[in-house]
Amino acid sequence: MDKLDPLAHPLLQWIISSNRSHIVKLPLSRTRSIQSRFLQSRNLNCIALCEVITSKDLQKHGNIWVCPVSDHVCTRFFFVYEDGQVGDANINTQDPKIQKEIMRVIGTQVYTN
Repeated sequence: MDKLDPLAHPLLQWIISSNRSHIVKLPLSRTRSIQSRFLQSRNLNCIALCEVITSKDLQKHGNIWVCPVSDHVCTRFFFVYEDGQVGDANINTQDPKIQKEIMRVIGTQVYTN
């Protein structure tokens, strides 16, 4: 892994040791036989989908949310994509259409504004 990217191991180590992580291995039935079992590329994109408690500490800067209190943030999903598998990196997750799609993907139709 260090040959591909020297920062990959520290990142994965942090994810695994985090008390907020829940690692799920896909069953063999959900993987294609030609699909690599490990990330092979140096071109990785990571996206964290987090649940955040609304508090006075929560700040918004443009499209970026910042919460300095780590106990108010829970990472629900952590996605790693390689070689352009992910869509537009400039996507606005505050767009109602995108929020609706996120809710659909995580398996809940509960949506509050």
